[in-house]
Amino acid sequence: MLPEHWRSTASIARSSKSGNGHQPRAREFFLLGNAARALGDLGLLDEVRSVAYPIATQRILSSSGSVLNHVRTANVWRECGPCLALSRQSLTGILQRSLNPGTVSYGLEAVSTASRGKMRMVRFSDGQEKEYDLVVGAAGVNSPLRSAVFGSNAAREIDISCWRLVVPNNGEIDGWTAMLGNGRTLLGIPISEAETYIYADCRSSEFGDGSVNTMKRLFTGFAGPLGPMVAALDPATAVHRAILQQVPAKRWIADRHVLIGDAAHACSPSMAQGAGMAIEDAVVLAELVSKGGPIDGILQRFHEARIGRVGWVQKKSRARDKLRSGSSRIRNAVLRLFGDGLYRRTYEPLTRPLLP
Repeated sequence: MLPEHWRSTASIARSSKSGNGHQPRAREFFLLGNAARALGDLGLLDEVRSVAYPIATQRILSSSGSVLNHVRTANVWRECGPCLALSRQSLTGILQRSLNPGTVSYGLEAVSTASRGKMRMVRFSDGQEKEYDLVVGAAGVNSPLRSAVFGSNAAREIDISCWRLVVPNNGEIDGWTAMLGNGRTLLGIPISEAETYIYADCRSSEFGDGSVNTMKRLFTGFAGPLGPMVAALDPATAVHRAILQQVPAKRWIADRHVLIGDAAHACSPSMAQGAGMAIEDAVVLAELVSKGGPIDGILQRFHEARIGRVGWVQKKSRARDKLRSGSSRIRNAVLRLFGDGLYRRTYEPLTRPLLP
């Protein structure tokens, strides 16, 4: 619970645009054990598990379909939490229902903020002005608050472009399954008995117009189980397209402002930690706020608690991107010989407690 003298801020939902106009949002969350633990801290894990698809294995295949690595997720995450996949709608619905009515306001945007004594005045897109003890920016990789408070946009493209979509579950994939080609990755994750989430990426120089036809052409040589699913796509299939960006993890704190989630430390999805790090950020910040004390001290403790974890995720994401986009022969040999150990060493730090 927040101290009674703190004034809670409204949550803002904004529509997003790209160069191609409005796009469907990616509709899947893959939550590794640390994200499940954070949801448990909120008292929501049982409800999430009731609607999620349990992911017991992670497999990496070559584009020809040969197995490069097969990991049982519980071997790493057993003492932390389960690995789960579910739709965005299911998770956001659970989070929304956990809040008191009126907590969340939709369709508004924070246009500007200004100092007013020991408070921050926030002006919203509907003309309203309200005062808060703390303004939390959680509007994603292109956060307008980050640009307004911390200067020019810190987001940088990382030469990876992607497609995200949901297709019918044909029963051929029962766990996290990735296929690696020459600078191209194809991933499938079941999110229910009826639906499978598909993620595909390539070098941005190959992305072209980002159409489904381009996607089909780039992955035409991929074998089963994922290649045929892409080959069968209708060119009119609704997909989310993006040029991936990163935001360097650092001290995003200034004058009663703090950034969390992708606004503060976006990176490629190689570690599958976008949602996990954002949920952890929120849990840690709320826990520190609930203990009370001067706001500057709270924010400094938040930074110290988070910078090591988010920095580790960014470092390992870059390493995994470099491995999967490099020489196929070297990558395949490394995954066959050392894949289990690499998975454990990569994720073990995230099984540790969020706060001392």
